[in-house]
Amino acid sequence: MVKSKTRDPGAPKRNMSTYLLYQNAMRDQFKAINPGMTFGQLAKYTSAMYAEMPPAEKESWAARAEADKERYLHELSSYVPSAGYDAKGDSIITDIEYGAAKPAKRYGKVERDVNAPKRNISAYLLYQNAMRNSFKQENPGMTFGQLAKYTSCMYKNLTPEEKATWVTRAEEDKKRYDEQLSQYVPPPGHDARGNVLGDQAPKRRTKRGPKDPNAPKRASGAYVFFTNEMRPIVMEQFPGIKFVDMGRILGERWRALTAEEKTKFEAMSAEDKMRFQLEMQQYTANQAAAQQAQQAQQAQLQQQQAMAHHQQMQQHGMPGMPGMPGMPPPEMHAGQHQYIDPNQYHYPEYNQHSYT
Repeated sequence: MVKSKTRDPGAPKRNMSTYLLYQNAMRDQFKAINPGMTFGQLAKYTSAMYAEMPPAEKESWAARAEADKERYLHELSSYVPSAGYDAKGDSIITDIEYGAAKPAKRYGKVERDVNAPKRNISAYLLYQNAMRNSFKQENPGMTFGQLAKYTSCMYKNLTPEEKATWVTRAEEDKKRYDEQLSQYVPPPGHDARGNVLGDQAPKRRTKRGPKDPNAPKRASGAYVFFTNEMRPIVMEQFPGIKFVDMGRILGERWRALTAEEKTKFEAMSAEDKMRFQLEMQQYTANQAAAQQAQQAQQAQLQQQQAMAHHQQMQQHGMPGMPGMPGMPPPEMHAGQHQYIDPNQYHYPEYNQHSYT
């Protein structure tokens, strides 16, 4: 099997996160300080040093990450992919075996046709995209999360006339998308919106078995408690907001919270985790008790069936089972007890005739 390159050599280099920028910059220095550390120990040490970094110093790395992201998006906007590569420079065909091309494996998000119409976006996202650079220049020290929170606040404080302008633009963008979609001809293997179809689509996980309705509800994380509290507020601020846009805004506001602000939701999560553990202990004990009761019931039923069979055999004058109530002692033959095994004793006449 011959594998082709996974990335176009001429594609822009992807941007890195705040932590990766810090890790790459400090790796050699940390190696020199700790020459005996293994790769895993060094990674753990770097993570601990990053966690203990003062907020002001961490913001400087966040600013570098934001600048690197802008660099990547700027280069990507002017990037023209080579044949066999998508809009981000990833290889469309990864394996060639015996002359047959195999499509690239895709996991998670469904890939789209690069020529499909660009989806329309909401009024808030149009406003956010238009004002991002302006707000950055006005607030150069803000992190990504703080800037998102600031943008959301500014949009909320728009006058009805100003907000109506962005709503109108969003409606125009929707009309643009609908018009382009009506003229769009999807290539083979794609649906009417440009999404991958059938075997080309990423594999989904198999469905889980039915859940026991009596099982305890799983514990929720801090972010879930935050979204439960924030979702009604966002829906009030942005009536008719789309599900995807809702997720983006909630994520931005969560990242914008300080450590102190997150403490409230982390405490709620810890309390819910304790509730789940206690309920799970009780649930496990109930399951074990129910299983024991079922086993006892089955044993009792088997004993009743054996008794009924024994009585039926006695009514027809046939020897029963040794040890059963009302059973005469086993016969003596040559000084030895001779027991009759009910599993080996056969009655041909009863196998051939009914004894009703």
